Amino acid sequence: MKKLITPVVLVGLLAACNEAPAPDLHKNYILDDQAHPLVVLLGGSDGGNYFAAPQMQPLLKRYHDYGFSVASLGYFGTENTPGKPRELPLEAINQRIAALARDPAVKDQCVVLLGFSKGAELALLLGSHFDTANHIVAAFPSHVAWNAVKSPTSQSGWRLNGEPLAYIDAPLVSFDMLSGMITGEYVDAFNAALAKASPAEIDAARIPVEQIQGSVTLVSSKQDQIWPSYDMALHIEEHLQQRAYPKPTLHIALAGDHYSYDRETMHKVLSHLKDVMGSDCE
Repeated sequence: MKKLITPVVLVGLLAACNEAPAPDLHKNYILDDQAHPLVVLLGGSDGGNYFAAPQMQPLLKRYHDYGFSVASLGYFGTENTPGKPRELPLEAINQRIAALARDPAVKDQCVVLLGFSKGAELALLLGSHFDTANHIVAAFPSHVAWNAVKSPTSQSGWRLNGEPLAYIDAPLVSFDMLSGMITGEYVDAFNAALAKASPAEIDAARIPVEQIQGSVTLVSSKQDQIWPSYDMALHIEEHLQQRAYPKPTLHIALAGDHYSYDRETMHKVLSHLKDVMGSDCE
């Protein structure tokens, strides 16, 4: 039996078991009075902070085996964050991560953002516009910014310097999106939105990943049923190559679906991070 470690599949169960809002921040640090590198986890479009659930703690402790402390950050749908992911201010999210980076328990210049799905979009945006994180891992990523999810109106999911970011619109009220609510497959809706967008619209919404200050690790799925993460990861790779990006990059393309990030994948990602971060982050 495949042992999935991406807990998206448990969100519904956890929500049913606990109606209280999820905490904004959850820490699972190595407690030995030493400073350690930190991985900050960002979840997907379900919102909340499902990594904070008690069932997730054995998973988080696995990061300790690689020398990483770990924190999970809710950016909407938690106690003190917006209820909906609409025009979320990137500066405010970055400030929360910067506060974690200043903690004496965190080794200087050794901060990783690891985002899943919508959280991967966020991790790439944060890495592109701020230098708080030194390494970005985007699991099931996007090369462009998208509209606000779960919103019947068309508006950006993100805001920077007080202005909404340009975005590609995959409308909630469309045949492909509404069909996905029954089938669980939304990839056609996102492919249709990308096909409809003009080159100028794609360029305006493109995440400027060439501005990221550290390594970039991508994890995609070739059979992604949510959105075309494999194709979008290829776009990111191509863009970085065209810009002669000087930092280490890695693309792990999985054969499975959107929820195929398993223990083997986790091992590849964390082992690669240790290699590229070097002795300064040991």
